[in-house]
Amino acid sequence: MPSKPTLLIVDDEERNIRLLKAMLMAKNYDFLEASHGEEALRLASEISMDMILLDVMMPQMDGFEVCHRLKQDEKTRAIPIIMVTALSEKQHRIKAMEVGADDFISKPVDYTELTIRVSSLLRIKSYQDELSQNLQIIAAKNAKLEELERVRDGLVHMIIHDLRNPLSAISAYLQLALIDPGGLSGANKEKVERCFHFCQELEHMIQNLLNISKMEEGKMDLNREPTSLQDLTTEILERFAPTVEERQISLFFSGNGNLPPVIIDRSIIKRVITNLVDNEIRYTPNGGAIEVGVKAIPDKGAICLTVKDSGDGIPAEYQEKIFDKFEQVKLKKEGNRAGSSGLGLTFCKMAVETHGGKIWVESEGPGKGAAFQALLPLSAQ
Repeated sequence: MPSKPTLLIVDDEERNIRLLKAMLMAKNYDFLEASHGEEALRLASEISMDMILLDVMMPQMDGFEVCHRLKQDEKTRAIPIIMVTALSEKQHRIKAMEVGADDFISKPVDYTELTIRVSSLLRIKSYQDELSQNLQIIAAKNAKLEELERVRDGLVHMIIHDLRNPLSAISAYLQLALIDPGGLSGANKEKVERCFHFCQELEHMIQNLLNISKMEEGKMDLNREPTSLQDLTTEILERFAPTVEERQISLFFSGNGNLPPVIIDRSIIKRVITNLVDNEIRYTPNGGAIEVGVKAIPDKGAICLTVKDSGDGIPAEYQEKIFDKFEQVKLKKEGNRAGSSGLGLTFCKMAVETHGGKIWVESEGPGKGAAFQALLPLSAQ
């Protein structure tokens, strides 16, 4: 059963206190009394209460000063205050509001007006208290989640480092086996080539995870230099020539040789472009087409990279989620294309934003492909 609201009545005249208590007695409130300002301040700081009815005209410390001091104190500022006075001039009402009073009622006090104003403010305070409690619960849960996330990220980071060295060793031995002129048979060589390819994919994923972790912690140092985004893109596309040729995918590039350079970390943006193109190749059907473009956006002082495929497309509801690392896990479990690209797109988003840019995806719907666009500012951000 909820406790009864507690009201503090502050007045230097006992008969006024008795009158207010009598008018509110039927409402089943608990009452505290104070005959001067200092006593009111002490009670408010020591005892939990829900409202203060505060007389203005008191000796030593008037109600305006008491109200001002209560509203300045972190412990008492949330307590609603109704100022009660025989003063009715406009300037007194304005002063009451200036010192933080929540309401103002004139003497002689009207019963109906008093009960309505008290009930209304108590109801508002009840809502505020409930909201405050809920916010505290949410803050505590968020703090716990943040701590769990830090622990989890620490474990992931440790596991990644533990995996990296043996994986690099396996990859190196496979590479030695492939270049050994002494011979793997055709079938065995093909199997080793596939294993080597999978090792490279794992190393690529691990590097993405490490870079994401560094960017989240603000520890990723950018070695910026003027770079032709067009030249960098064409250089990367040449690496994909064997793959697209094997799958009969048409890979087009459109650009303008007169584009100004962007100030970027070449190695990081190279990985961004590689991730985007690799992602589009993965979801473009054999015989499909991919268009890669680089163009200037003068009004934004930026260069825009576009990588567009002719695949299945990405539904509108997934176009924001596709870059989120936590949503990636969920979408992958659902077997959705939006969740099948690992953390490559998460890395792309963080890398582009670290450069002061923006990345997004557009898709008109199923079967109409998807276009990833990255906007990179010409000057360092």
